[in-house]
Amino acid sequence: MNNDIPTVRPARESDRPDIARCIAEGFEKDFSLFSTDVNTVAEALAEGIHPERFYVASLTGSIIAVAGISVGPHRAVSTHYRSLRMHFGLLKGTLAKLVLRPEFECRLPYPDTTGFIEFVAVRKKFRRQGIATWLLKEAMKQAGFQTYVLDVIEKNTPALSCYEKLGFQTFQKTKKHNGYTTLLMQWQAMPSSHPDNTCRTCPATSTVVKDS
Repeated sequence: MNNDIPTVRPARESDRPDIARCIAEGFEKDFSLFSTDVNTVAEALAEGIHPERFYVASLTGSIIAVAGISVGPHRAVSTHYRSLRMHFGLLKGTLAKLVLRPEFECRLPYPDTTGFIEFVAVRKKFRRQGIATWLLKEAMKQAGFQTYVLDVIEKNTPALSCYEKLGFQTFQKTKKHNGYTTLLMQWQAMPSSHPDNTCRTCPATSTVVKDS
């Protein structure tokens, strides 16, 4: 990270477009099936953003990174069909709804004491500076959950390195139909601990490979 340290805070309703833009940039390849234009993707996603479930990192007043923390049925992003159809067109908008809804809206199988971290994204020009690590460390402190869970594609080495640096450990592997292996990772608070450079994690449970 450069000498300018971003401010991390809970997102506000007015942050919705900037959150959508960060996600559109961060997951550009994933959304390319529906549109290769980042602005179009951001506009399509904006209606479904739930700002109250996001934390943002801002620098000189501009949002440069975001992270969602969801609980149970309360996910960070919903699929807003009207918006998807408006920006992607009828065919691709319908396809987006069918593809994205199971990923975005399924109920999480974790207790209310567990925060599920999702949609971690950094604007392109600010990547490789440790901003995602800083954002997550501060967001986890502010949210205050005893346990955090996230998933990451095994080949996404920059993200994996970030999560391991924070103390997350893999407890399950899931092999997807598309050939990718997804890792489920967990961070567990010790008494009076928080996610900083001295944090400790619970031992990883048995590793399982599933087809899904």
